[in-house]
Amino acid sequence: MATPKPRQIDWGTTEIDDATLTAELTGTSSKAWKQRFENVHALLDTPHSRWGPVRVTKSGVQVADVQPGTEVELRHFLESIVLQVNSELNEPGQEADEEAQIDEATQAERQMTAAFRAFAEN
Repeated sequence: MATPKPRQIDWGTTEIDDATLTAELTGTSSKAWKQRFENVHALLDTPHSRWGPVRVTKSGVQVADVQPGTEVELRHFLESIVLQVNSELNEPGQEADEEAQIDEATQAERQMTAAFRAFAEN
């Protein structure tokens, strides 16, 4: 079985309409990827007023209520989520498909690692 191509945000497809950002995702879509995106998003998301809810679909990502001046911060936030999800689902010996199961202790450690690594990119 070929290794699925990691998902990436295609920033060239980004559109803002009625304060909602929409961008396509490249790479192989799966339920496991979408679920991990939602889990990592929940971990990294903090209360703020600079943008609204983030939603991932089969083909892309949407962010509501995007405010002017948040472009760099929002890009960093979304890229951090995608990077973490791809690193978890594409580790050697681990298949990125709907059957992928990550034990809870390891998942929590990976989530904390991602949160701390995000500081390095500031």
